[in-house]
Formats: sequence, structure tokens, C-alpha cells
Amino acid sequence: MSLFEPTGLPEWKWPRMPVYNGFTHEERVRGWQLIHHFIDNGWLAKAKRCSISGSTENIQAHCENYYSPWSPYPVSRSIHMVLHRRFRQPNPWKRILEMYTVTGQEWFSNLSLEPIDLAAILRAKHGPGIADVFCKAQSVRLAGVQAAARC
Repeated sequence: MSLFEPTGLPEWKWPRMPVYNGFTHEERVRGWQLIHHFIDNGWLAKAKRCSISGSTENIQAHCENYYSPWSPYPVSRSIHMVLHRRFRQPNPWKRILEMYTVTGQEWFSNLSLEPIDLAAILRAKHGPGIADVFCKAQSVRLAGVQAAARC
């Protein structure tokens, strides 16, 4: 149990999400809640431009690592859906890569087309406590959303 349990977190009102990068629905919801909690409290700026296309329409926060949700990638809703479906439907994602990759060093340009279990890799490397994002959220908030201290 975390010492820090944020109150007033937004409630997830949509269907269950599938596992993504090894992160469960519950872990993904906690990440989503913290992103919105940080934005609502002024600790994280609301993104205004898609980091892939440059669009300013329907911007959402995307996480590859839900154990570190305080630095999400801003992406348009349409790209966000394609990004999450890339394992089952790789061709639309490949088209996005062709359109927007410039150097090959962009954060999105080297995402795997095969599912990975990043959550298991992180737990093996850092221990099971890494999954307690509420504990780290307090450290991040106090540090001005710069880096999480170990809990």
C-alpha cells in the first residue's frame, strides 16, 4: 500500500483494455488516472500537439511504460488507436511510420511490431515495487515531475 493515495482521481468509464506491453488493464488505468491527476493539479502540462504528426486535434496521452506515466507522449486520437493496434494490424502503423519518420531516431519509429512484456522486464530489473506508481507519483510531484525517487 502506498503512503500516497491521490484523491479525486478520474473514474475510468470505458470497457476493459487489453494487456499492452505486459501492463494490465488496472495498471493502464492507474497510469491514465495519474496523468489526468497531474494535469488537473498543474503538475503536468496538457499536451497541445501530436508528437508524431504535429496535429492539434484530439490530443491524448500515450504511455509505453505505465510504471512511469508522468512523461506521456502526446498523440492524436487517430494515431493513438493505430499505435495500440499495431500488433494485430501492422499496415496502418507502417503507413504512419512512412509518413512521419524523418531520422529514425523519433520515439515512435522503433516501436516493436511484436508484443513485448515490458512490465515483466521492469519488475525483474527493479523489483515488484516498481508497479506502485502511487508511491513514485508523490516523489515525482514533489520533484516537479522531473524524476521518480525510489520508494
